Formats: sequence, structure tokens, C-alpha cells
Amino acid sequence: MDFKQQLQRLNLESDIVVIALVAIALILILLVNRRRLTIHWREWRIQRSLKRIGSEQIRNLVCADGLDGYYHIDRLALTRDAILLISYKPYGGNIYCAERISEWTQVVEQKSFKFANPLFELENQVTALKLLVGDAPLQGYLFFNQGALFPKGHPDSVLQADTIPERFLAENCQPVNADILHAWKLLKSHQSEASSVERIGVKT
Repeated sequence: MDFKQQLQRLNLESDIVVIALVAIALILILLVNRRRLTIHWREWRIQRSLKRIGSEQIRNLVCADGLDGYYHIDRLALTRDAILLISYKPYGGNIYCAERISEWTQVVEQKSFKFANPLFELENQVTALKLLVGDAPLQGYLFFNQGALFPKGHPDSVLQADTIPERFLAENCQPVNADILHAWKLLKSHQSEASSVERIGVKT
């Protein structure tokens, strides 16, 4: 083997070593950040599922609660027969719940956590929205991610990515009833006005 061939072989071996080291580094990075990457991936899938609901959406609407306070509405979706108020609940583990009990229970790795029944706040938010849109059909739903399991069932107003009714999907939401479309325009106008007031407040 002459000198030129030896040099080519050394260069090739060097390239292989560099590629191997880069591959090992990437694998180590993935292993170290596996949990974080999994969480981000699941959250991306959840947001993708949520965005499929309704032909239009309004996010982060500020709405008076009728008692000198405010609600921050997570998401509104426009469908053919109703405006949906969707509150995302990023809970995992086993969820034990019922429609009218005061507290729900989350069980994660044999640890139990209590939290207030979110349906009560959801009902209050729907009531507050009715002050803006009158008699237009409004429906409230809680949206849980796929990490939440309901061993003893859940109320009908609880949704997950694989239980979204077909009638709520964007491709099935046209045409929208006239009274609902009118209410939707009122909500968009309200959001625009609230945003303008907030911007003015920030400037001063």
C-alpha cells in the first residue's frame, strides 16, 4: 500500500470516527432530554387536535364575570349549531370525577391530588359569555390530554383528542347559523376592543 492510499484510508477512518462521535452525542442528548421531548411532542399533538375544532377560533378572551371580576376564556370555537367554550386541562394520570361533586381526584403514581370540580367554573364562564351574546347557543367543554384516564367514566362535557365529535371538526362546521354568526361577530368585536384598551393601558 503506497503513501497516497494510506492517507486516503486515514482520512476515511477519521470521517467515520467524527460521524460516530456526532451520532453518539445526538443519542445522548435525546436520552437526557427524552422526558422533555415527549412532553413537547404530546403538547404539540394536543394543540393540533384543539385547532381542528370549529371553523374559527378566538383565544384568550377576557370576559367580565358580572361580579366586578373577569374570566380569561381559554378558547372559543365556532361551529354550525353553537359556539363552544373549551377549557384545556393538562392533567395526567387517573381522574375520578362526577358532574356535581365539589372536588375531583387525580391519581399519579399512587399519589392522590384533589382539585376543584372544573365544571363549576366552566358553567360560570358560559353564563358570563351569555351576557355578551344573549340567547345564542353556547356549550362548554373541558379538554383533557391523552395522559388522562377516566377509570369510572366522565361527564359528557369532557373531551379528549379521540372523542371530539365529528360535528365539531372544522370541515363539518359550515354553513354557520345566522344567529350564531352574529354572536361570533360580537365576541370578536369585544376581543378587539379589549385588546385596544390593554394596549392603551400599557402605553400609559
